Amino acid sequence: MRRALGRMGPTWPRLCGLSLVLASLSPSPAAASLPELFGLGGRVSAMANTGAAYATGFDAAYANPAGLWQSGRQLTLGTVYGGYGLSLRSPQDGSISPHLIDPTAGLIIGGSFTLPLGGVLKDRIGTALALYTPFGLINRAQDPFPDVPRAPVLDGRSQVVSVLLGAGVRLPGGFSVGGGALALAALVGTITITPDGSGRITSISEQQLTVDYAPILGVRWQGLGDRLALGAVFRGASRSSYRLTVSTKLGDALPIELPLIYFAGSAQYDPLQLGMEAAARLRPSLLLVAQLTWKHWSAYEYPVLPATQSAAMLPVPGFHDTLVPRLAIEKTLALGGWGELSLRGGYQFEWSPAPDPPASPPKPESRPSNLHDADRHIVSAGLGLRFIGRLPLTLDVFGQGHILGPHSTLSGGLGVLGAVLGYQL
Repeated sequence: MRRALGRMGPTWPRLCGLSLVLASLSPSPAAASLPELFGLGGRVSAMANTGAAYATGFDAAYANPAGLWQSGRQLTLGTVYGGYGLSLRSPQDGSISPHLIDPTAGLIIGGSFTLPLGGVLKDRIGTALALYTPFGLINRAQDPFPDVPRAPVLDGRSQVVSVLLGAGVRLPGGFSVGGGALALAALVGTITITPDGSGRITSISEQQLTVDYAPILGVRWQGLGDRLALGAVFRGASRSSYRLTVSTKLGDALPIELPLIYFAGSAQYDPLQLGMEAAARLRPSLLLVAQLTWKHWSAYEYPVLPATQSAAMLPVPGFHDTLVPRLAIEKTLALGGWGELSLRGGYQFEWSPAPDPPASPPKPESRPSNLHDADRHIVSAGLGLRFIGRLPLTLDVFGQGHILGPHSTLSGGLGVLGAVLGYQL
């Protein structure tokens, strides 16, 4: 909240800081982009965030809801942790300083089941619910000065609760379709500065978490004896926005009328995207996956809005659309008659949507150069253990390494670890 608060004296940071703390502790649900950044579930995350052509469990609510008709009945519980080691190089003097991002740490809960219908609808409709909640908060928003360096593609994008709902239906001819939604939280509120009966300056704050939705639609085809599957998934743009209005009603205590001040912007943003995927089972125990996803980053707007109605408009970030290729493999080994072990791995290349920074210090009208990003090479791996018989459990563990490519301002990397335990009902 440094952008406007720093100009208003020491009382304002306490008042507005308190408002965001109260909002972050509110028990209302929100949603955001841990699935977009790291994937959702142990299998998908270990296989380069693919899944549009093969995912069938709760992770299909994001990967492709068209696969949910095969979900069976399963409850899952897991956790994920990610650490960041990023540095920013100053374009003015070349100095390097750490760019601090709070670690990703949260709980994953999922449930999926095929509806127990009869007749022509038997084994044709499935649904799922997926939830990611970071430990200790619901949502976190930052509102820095426009010239403060930030990494919008990575900053705080896993610090928001993610709730996904989905359903899938099997059609004739090997086709299936599905749909779902991300429930997105938007923070709105007011802070009124006014004197009380004794003449002391007090504040009255009111915040509310409202819910927006981003659609997820998918289609899938399976054929050649289930040796080949093709999937396509569309995800609408998701945004977790905030808007706090600060007004003053001081009367005779301060005979100067202050303008309305706004703390507004986007706490997180995931672009509209379309993914196409093919999954080939060369052998019953060997699965190969390839995916290409287009992301509409050119619609990205500056994450902080002007503080007053008379303030100058902030510049357009100038992001561009990207294509993300993904490759993954899964090898399944039989463990006698009591279980199966699956070895998984994958690679994806996240092309940075940010424009190249200028060679010289930016002019005031070109301030979006404070939005830093870099290409990411992402390597993932994991394993899955499925028990057969009286102990209907599955255990999936995964790890990811994100290595930032050569870049003049942002460098370093991040690592992610997670584990998910499932129980077949």
